[in-house]
Amino acid sequence: MSRIPRAKRDELSPEHQKIWDHIHAVRSGGGGPYSMLLHSPAMAQHFAATEDYFRNHSLLADADREIIILTAAREVDARYAWSRHEIRAHNVGIRPEVIEALREKAPADRFTGKERLLVEFTRTLMHEHTVPEDLFSRLEKEYGHARLVEAVGLLGHYITIGTVIRMFDVNPPEGSQTF
Repeated sequence: MSRIPRAKRDELSPEHQKIWDHIHAVRSGGGGPYSMLLHSPAMAQHFAATEDYFRNHSLLADADREIIILTAAREVDARYAWSRHEIRAHNVGIRPEVIEALREKAPADRFTGKERLLVEFTRTLMHEHTVPEDLFSRLEKEYGHARLVEAVGLLGHYITIGTVIRMFDVNPPEGSQTF
């Protein structure tokens, strides 16, 4: 059970109900972090717009995005985010052994190529709040400026989503496998 009650559509103003409707129109699962974020509908709208950008217009490949998101979700123990994005990771072709290694918080040497680069980037930035020059150079070479900036933005967004999930005890759907 969440630490505060889920936001309720019928308790919102008509203007804020439109925000609720827009957010729920494209998201399944009963709202997850949005069940908390919609206590502040205007703010939730901005979070949703950011997610919509990454889902529909990002320069990052789907698999790259999901590796960053799963790594971030696992690092902050955000079970709800993991449960939703593990499904997406399978759907975009991430190998099951990669997903299992992320679930286990396996060392970076269990990953190869871009997967390893993204795991190192995500973990290092989350724990050190920067990346060393050699890692930055590898990221810049692989992704260029625009996609590197997007990777940082995506990670920042999911750190926030993970924090909401953890702070308010937003649980994954019943029966979901997490970690």
